[in-house]
Amino acid sequence: MSTIPTTSKRIRISYTALGETEKPECKNRQNRLSLLVLNRGKSIFKTEFFKEIESLGFSQVISIENPGVNYELETVARKFPFVKFLLLHESCSAGEQINIGIEEAREGYVYVIWNDMKPSHSSLSARLFENLEKENCLCTVPVIKPHISGETVPSIVMPAFQKKILKMIYTVPKNNGVISLFPFDYCGIYNREKFLSTGGYDYSILNQYWQKMDFGFRSNMWGEKIVCYTSLQASYTSDVIGDDTSIDKYYRIFFLKNLAVRFNGDSGYLPWSKFLQYYLRSGEGFFVAKKNFNEAKKWVELNKFRFNLDCRSLTELWADPEK
Repeated sequence: MSTIPTTSKRIRISYTALGETEKPECKNRQNRLSLLVLNRGKSIFKTEFFKEIESLGFSQVISIENPGVNYELETVARKFPFVKFLLLHESCSAGEQINIGIEEAREGYVYVIWNDMKPSHSSLSARLFENLEKENCLCTVPVIKPHISGETVPSIVMPAFQKKILKMIYTVPKNNGVISLFPFDYCGIYNREKFLSTGGYDYSILNQYWQKMDFGFRSNMWGEKIVCYTSLQASYTSDVIGDDTSIDKYYRIFFLKNLAVRFNGDSGYLPWSKFLQYYLRSGEGFFVAKKNFNEAKKWVELNKFRFNLDCRSLTELWADPEK
């Protein structure tokens, strides 16, 4: 397991910046939103995508481009001079791409979407920005529509323990302000200052599911909120991609930083009693397991006063919001 970072704010991936030779024509200056576009699949509709984005009035547009030869990128950059393209020199996780993009953003709020999604024009209003400032949440997530049917994607994630096993329950957002454990498919409007203060996504976790789980539990245990604003809407232009939820080596990092942490009413701590459980289930040798456990213990100690509760208490409160 990689050394657990004290923060995911550090940019370790090098990249080349291209474009942004002009500022976008912002018809809705009250939005004051940066748009961060993550790319997956083929980019054959790049021109059409940015034509639609141009009409939405974002004050900044950043596109994270995956490494590899892209002969059309310079042509697209000339056609859309308001877009800032960040061409990565090596592959990295979606979470680290968000870390890089939010670092580059100049606005206080950053809307993260994929290149196979369309944000609703009508939801980007002055009232939206007023709500962002009023609620002051870490992330505001949209109602998401699927590619074909008009039914809403069950994008609200709620944790629950079933016979001591942690399960995720996915529901359709019905009420404004409903809380989600993490942003579904990373999509949402992030409060830049709060995001950076939490350390962002852990770049050492390469499995997207456990990376989002780590971000969600850490953020909520540290007192931040990820909420759905039902007027904010987006839709897929292709099929919804599922997560790999298998128990792999990245789950071990998530376990040590989140599930194993306890809260004593004043701070978080990683008890030594959890070492045996970790060692027996990790499949690692004794000394490797001890090294990884010690790294996690140092991370928890460094951030101990940021914890407001632990995973068990968080899940119980989720099940019974009246507590």
